[in-house]
Amino acid sequence: MSENRFVSGNIIIIYCNFVKLESNEQLPEHVVDRISVCNKIFERVMKSKPDKSDTFIRVVADTKVGNLVKNILVSKGIEESKLVIDSSCDSVAHLFSKVMDDVKKRSNPPVIYFISSYQQKDIFDVATANYKGYKIQFEGAFDKRPSESIQEDAKREKTDKRFTNIKEKGKNRMVDMLLNYIFPESKK
Repeated sequence: MSENRFVSGNIIIIYCNFVKLESNEQLPEHVVDRISVCNKIFERVMKSKPDKSDTFIRVVADTKVGNLVKNILVSKGIEESKLVIDSSCDSVAHLFSKVMDDVKKRSNPPVIYFISSYQQKDIFDVATANYKGYKIQFEGAFDKRPSESIQEDAKREKTDKRFTNIKEKGKNRMVDMLLNYIFPESKK
């Protein structure tokens, strides 16, 4: 795939997996910061991109957190029809495998903006390493939580990645066994 592809549309992803609500059922400050970054990107896209009508926001979070994020974005003037809540992703890698399955079907893929804590840049880099020909941009929001909390999130990402790799290896082994059965190497 060439680097000079014409892109069409924009996907803005707010990554809020592993978020624990505060005691008063409010979003923590680091998630509010991510929403603020999302709002700035959305405004920038609406003012400058000719394909602004093909823009949507994907909130990756559990249903409760996702609805809170969605309500804040709607209150900031973003149309509800442009918002999608995705509560089925286990990790950044799983998210990008799902997103890229949809994006690869398009003749002109969209620009993808990924919003998360800037401390998760290395996880993002690993998850997107296989998608070099696509326009994927990391947008980091400042995360003021203690480093232990941030490291705990990173450990969850690595655990999920390891589990995904084990599942993938198991599938590959089963396919190899089936092919070896159908097409044995030595026919006597």
